[in-house]
Formats: sequence, C-alpha cells, structure tokens
Amino acid sequence: MPGKVVSLTEAIKAIPDGATVALGGNTIHRSPCAAIHEVIRQGKKGLTLVKTAGAYDVDVLCGNGAADAVLAAYVGFENFGLAPRFRKAVESGRVKLYEHT
Repeated sequence: MPGKVVSLTEAIKAIPDGATVALGGNTIHRSPCAAIHEVIRQGKKGLTLVKTAGAYDVDVLCGNGAADAVLAAYVGFENFGLAPRFRKAVESGRVKLYEHT
C-alpha cells in the first residue's frame, strides 16, 4: 500500500478553488496557521470556511480574499473584540456570513 503522508504543500494543493473547508481549533487556540498560510501562498480563492468559533485563521483568509463565505458562530479575538478583516469583509458584502450557534 502506498504511503498516505504528504507534505503540507501537497495537501493544500489538493483543495480546489471554491471548496468548502472545515478548520480545526477554537477561537485563538489550536488554529491551523501553517495550513492557512499555505492556502494564501497558493492563492486559493472562493473558499467556504466552516468553523465553530474562528479568529486569526478566518480573519486572515477573509482579509486576503481567499474566502467567499463563512459558517461560524463567532469570529473574533475573545477579549480583544471582533476580527477586523472578517468584519469588514462581511459588512461590505464581499464575504457571506452564515451564523450558527
């Protein structure tokens, strides 16, 4: 059986533009930052992000233009307030928010 372990670059390359991507972690804890940076490096676009409570990961993907939609209950930096790039993208209508709790 061939190995199933691939590099992060290869794993992110397998995500097509327009895909729905579920992100791990919760708010500012355990976000997949290396994967998020690789998504940006590869120039992915049109992503729908699914997250219980996002922070830096969702914020930077919305600010970069990689995300078109977010399904989340909350996106912010806990005591520091809402995620500014996420908020601006949603308020401008560039990113569609599907709030769920």
